[in-house]
Parts: sequence; C-alpha cells; structure tokens
Amino acid sequence: MQIVLVEDEPMVARRLRRFISESTQNKATIRQFSNLDDAQDNLATQPADILFLDLNLHGKDGFTLLNEQLAQPFHTIVVSANTDRALEAFELGVLDFVGKPFTQERIDKALKRYTDKNYKGQCKQLSYKKQNSVHFININDIQFVQAAGHYSEITMQNGDVILHDKHLDKLMQILPNTFVRVHRSYAISLHEVSNVSQKSGAKYIAHLKSGASVPVGRTKFSELVTQLENLSST
Repeated sequence: MQIVLVEDEPMVARRLRRFISESTQNKATIRQFSNLDDAQDNLATQPADILFLDLNLHGKDGFTLLNEQLAQPFHTIVVSANTDRALEAFELGVLDFVGKPFTQERIDKALKRYTDKNYKGQCKQLSYKKQNSVHFININDIQFVQAAGHYSEITMQNGDVILHDKHLDKLMQILPNTFVRVHRSYAISLHEVSNVSQKSGAKYIAHLKSGASVPVGRTKFSELVTQLENLSST
C-alpha cells in the first residue's frame, strides 16, 4: 500500500505515521510531506493509494485544496481538528474524516474503510480534472458510471460523458447508497431506472429514463429488483 501523509505539525506527523505503520503491520510505504506543494509534485510522478491530508497547512484553507485531491485516482482521508466541517468533507467525497486528537483505533477504522468494498459514502458532488482545471458535477445529475480501464466514464443526464481518474471500485466507496453496482463494469443511479427486463439467453437489462440501457449481471438482477421496489415504497 502506497500512502502519502501531509501534515505540518512534526509531533502529529510522527504519531500518525506510527499509527499507520501499526495498522498496516509495517507493510505500507509512507511518503511524508509538510506542505501540499511538495506532496503534489511527488503524487504527479509516484503512485498512491491513500492520501492522509491535514486541512490547515501553513495557514492555507484546506478545503480550497481538497477538491483537487478528490479528483485524483487515490482515496483521501482527512485528519483535522476542524471536526465541525466533517459533513462538508464527506459530501465532497473523502473516504473518511479523522478528528484530532486521534487514537490508534480510529486510524485502524479509517484504513479498514479502504478495503471495505461494501462501505458507502455521502458524496453529493464530484470533482474531476479536465485540461488542468478542476470541475464539479452534482451527484443527482449522474445516470450511470462505466469502468474504463484504470478510470471511470460518468454519463450525465444530458448525455455528457466525463472521464474521472478514480476507478469504478473507488468511486463506489464514496458514492451514496442510491448508486448500485449492477455489473462488473457498470453502476447506476436507482433514481434513473425506468424498468428492468430479461432478454433471451439470460441477459438482463436496466432501462433508464433517458432511453439508455445498461447490462445487469445475472447475480445482480434480483437484488436490483428488490432495491427498486424498496425505493418506490419510500
């Protein structure tokens, strides 16, 4: 596991580094920085799985910096004393928000979320990078998401397709539970489904309100029908 740690308080950084090492049984490679500029230079050339990010770095507003990091392929875990802004951070798409002071148990929990494929986030908007600029999309405007190699293609209600740097597996961990994986390569918004049908040869299809259709895996069909019934009854 490749971890980047960005913290400008040396004592806090040492404590966090020790807890991460304990939690990963010293199997993680940790690259530590005291400012985001140096971390960004490193992230531009070196792979990462998780970014542990403080939100107050040398007086800079961390939320100004956060959106750009959330557009990256890795997950971000915020470590901050500004716990009153935790909900805001989750709505932006962080994997976890760890308040200061923190314990070993809390760091363990944060890292377990990274490997928990059933964890669902509270993201309300996604940031993505296009032509070196950060843009934003509203979660409610998404129809479906398709895996595209190491990336994801997000199809919006208006038909626009947006390439996101996060793999579908990672997007599913931060998207709310109204998004479900219906196929190894597809996830859909339950709110966008018009009906589902079965074709010959045990092929299943989710028909969306826009007229688009998405394949549904054989093992996912019954679960999808139940989720749609539950949604309609609420």
